Amino acid sequence: MIGSAVIALPANAQSYASTSLTHTVFVTVPARVKVQVASLTVSTPASIKVSTGELNTVGLALTVNATQAWVLSIGSASDVTNSKAGMQWSRDGRSQFSAVTTKDATVATGVNSFDAKAANVFLRNTNGSRDGEPVVLTVVAP
Repeated sequence: MIGSAVIALPANAQSYASTSLTHTVFVTVPARVKVQVASLTVSTPASIKVSTGELNTVGLALTVNATQAWVLSIGSASDVTNSKAGMQWSRDGRSQFSAVTTKDATVATGVNSFDAKAANVFLRNTNGSRDGEPVVLTVVAP
């Protein structure tokens, strides 16, 4: 009868010593601002009665998601200031309408967050049957 036995023993270089490594990684992530715009359906009547007729109010629903602080503002698309008194904006569509002017007005602000923030903008033209006037919505991440 022939027999054999194999025994495995750790070599001296394979001792049971504990070691650890620390890695430091630096990552630069560019700022990101994402804006989604949708038409807003108004649950209350969208027209406001005045003595000369009805003013139709149109709403936009904006959702802003940013990796840094941001400001959403509204202003006139042209530098003609005397005719802009007819275009007005509001945050709630029912009250506190302000004239759209060449000076940007703050609609909403937000801070660095992974959660999106919603903002509503309502527009109306008080110049009767005249066509609406262009406005600019601007998002700035200073």
